[in-house]
Amino acid sequence: MELDQALEPLRRVLLERGTAGYPETVAAAVEAARTALADGADTPSLWELGVLPEEDVLEARRLLAELEQELWPALRLPATLEARDRALARYCLRDLLDGRLDPLVAAERIGFELCPADAPDSPLWPVRRWLYLAEDQQEHCGGLTKELVAELHDLAAQLLAGPLS
Repeated sequence: MELDQALEPLRRVLLERGTAGYPETVAAAVEAARTALADGADTPSLWELGVLPEEDVLEARRLLAELEQELWPALRLPATLEARDRALARYCLRDLLDGRLDPLVAAERIGFELCPADAPDSPLWPVRRWLYLAEDQQEHCGGLTKELVAELHDLAAQLLAGPLS
């Protein structure tokens, strides 16, 4: 497997580090390290993180910072907050389509955390519009219809098919 693919789980943990509502967990970092190692990535810090006990939060943070420095060119992390938010939105959209994330949870994260409120020209803005429809439907109809959920899935597929820039 290519190094870029092997580092994908670690890239995600590093991007999510410190975002609102998604605190860094040692378990996620350890799992990302193990996956990266199994897929062919190899650094001393990665090995240390891969065997770290879950209660060692401070050591996990130190090792993640060390890994970020060691693997900086290969990680290709976004340079701006906007680019980071769009990368996180891609992960969220993939999780939605793969069934790992509830539609409302995904839409709320994308619509309120990752899409700037003052940027109606953002490619993520349609998710925010969908969320308003969903909230209205929940209030007046007692829940989301299959059609509305399918609409979000179609929107997610469209967004993932193109660049989020």
